[in-house]
Amino acid sequence: MPKNTGDLILRDRMEFTLDSSGDLATVYGRIDLSAYCNVAQKTGLAVKEIFFHVREQDSTALDNTGIWDPVADYQDANGNTSALKIVACARAFQSLADVGIASPDVICVQEYTSTTSPSGAAADDEGTSYWNTDRFFGPGDLHPTGYTLVSDLLIGVAVDNWERNASDTLEIDILMIAEPVKVSQERVDALLTQAQDL
Repeated sequence: MPKNTGDLILRDRMEFTLDSSGDLATVYGRIDLSAYCNVAQKTGLAVKEIFFHVREQDSTALDNTGIWDPVADYQDANGNTSALKIVACARAFQSLADVGIASPDVICVQEYTSTTSPSGAAADDEGTSYWNTDRFFGPGDLHPTGYTLVSDLLIGVAVDNWERNASDTLEIDILMIAEPVKVSQERVDALLTQAQDL
């Protein structure tokens, strides 16, 4: 339900496929916002909330629910941590390794990590443990005074060592709550300058 009468709830879905090692270099999906954002008409969207939901529709382990199991099963003797990173942003970065909460035009960041302990342990070894984390920095955290989009929204994904889903296709559902707004000339000028700097 919208937070305010004039708020929009926008939904989209993207797919990404991991390689045979459970890796994925940075890729982007684009959410078309041309119906709401127009620099010439000085209209945009004030982003209030963005939510991500990772799904595994063709799961062989959880086929009745499609719930993505965030245990990566990475058990290499040289390392034991896996990571999956999702960002919503207004500019494309060459690598999500360069993206953090201080990066320009990043609206939110979600990070999942999965660690197998001890390193190199087999799944059935006695004493093997798994530690999963889920960190989310949303629009309210990164832009307390608000972030106004005047272009399409980019959703970036990158993955390291997610062996459990090697060669699998995962899905991300995206939900955004935003308010249509008029954009000031100052903001339009800043965006045009930014575009020239890229």
